[in-house]
Amino acid sequence: MTKLKVKMLKTELEYEVNEKFIKTKVLPLLEEAKKNHNLEVKRTLLKILEDLQQNLTDMESYSTSMSQLNGELDRRMKEFSKKSTSFLEDIKTQADNQANILQTTKDFQEMQMSFSIQYLQLQQKMQNENRRFTLISNIMKTKHDTAKNSINNIR
Repeated sequence: MTKLKVKMLKTELEYEVNEKFIKTKVLPLLEEAKKNHNLEVKRTLLKILEDLQQNLTDMESYSTSMSQLNGELDRRMKEFSKKSTSFLEDIKTQADNQANILQTTKDFQEMQMSFSIQYLQLQQKMQNENRRFTLISNIMKTKHDTAKNSINNIR
């Protein structure tokens, strides 16, 4: 007879069994439990991999969107620069006419306010994209760490 100790969570049981029982019942049961656990871990890892691939696709989409926003910001900055240069040229050429200077100044202020609003909107869009990017990055890191820990627990 051999002593067989079974420990589950905080409960420990001890049985006296013969060698045949261990070979024919206990060992196959342990092998099957190990196989089932490995299959479950494999399914979990495959699901995590699928989620990570989807998150990568989302991040690439956000990256493209951010590139487009940067391009739009660059275009608007160039437009603002051109209008500013035009404004300064108008001031030089129309210095004699006080009314034109006031109108040009008013136009420039309106244009500057419009640009500021557009710039603020672009900043908000960039912040939103950055938040989404950070969120997905954090989710991907957590899933990666979970998968890594699962693999380490198998070993």
